[in-house]
Amino acid sequence: MKWLLTILFLIPFLCKSQDVQTIEVCEGALSTQEYWVDDGPNTYYWSVENGDILNGQGSNSITIEWAGVPYGQYLLNVSIISNVGCVGDTSYLIIDIDDCSFDGIYIPNTFTPNDDGINDIFIPVSQNIDRLELFIYNRWGQQIYESYEGDAWDGTLYNEMCQMDVYIWKVNYKFINENITHYAYGHVTLIR
Repeated sequence: MKWLLTILFLIPFLCKSQDVQTIEVCEGALSTQEYWVDDGPNTYYWSVENGDILNGQGSNSITIEWAGVPYGQYLLNVSIISNVGCVGDTSYLIIDIDDCSFDGIYIPNTFTPNDDGINDIFIPVSQNIDRLELFIYNRWGQQIYESYEGDAWDGTLYNEMCQMDVYIWKVNYKFINENITHYAYGHVTLIR
């Protein structure tokens, strides 16, 4: 993933904007990130807390290794000096290294079952859940889908595509090593 940092060449004012980028560090996930700024006849000085700059120091793009960095927020900045020796702005980016594990359930609010391979099914995303039941209702309260195994809904009823609309979902779930059943309700928008 690339992140563009914008540097305004205003001498001698400091760039005031700060952006926050959240990086989730998961087991087996990609832990390197590339950062770059618009190129010009300049020299670029990169500084980063705790991350290792793998390559690119002095150029307009760098690659940083975030593996093994403790969870927290770290400052990345880049300063430029023009080819005639004028000091330009410094741009800052706060990197938030976060653990992506969670205990619970996340229910998306939109899906697009149009067979493009992206977001084609509606399914709760869960972690440490022992049992998950999913029920879908149309706007008149008629149940049009049910799954007692946490299977995804593909946006069909009797093998026919459902119309674009807002549908109600109900989820019953139980955490691993827990005897309490939790209930959640909400809506999902089907878009084609």
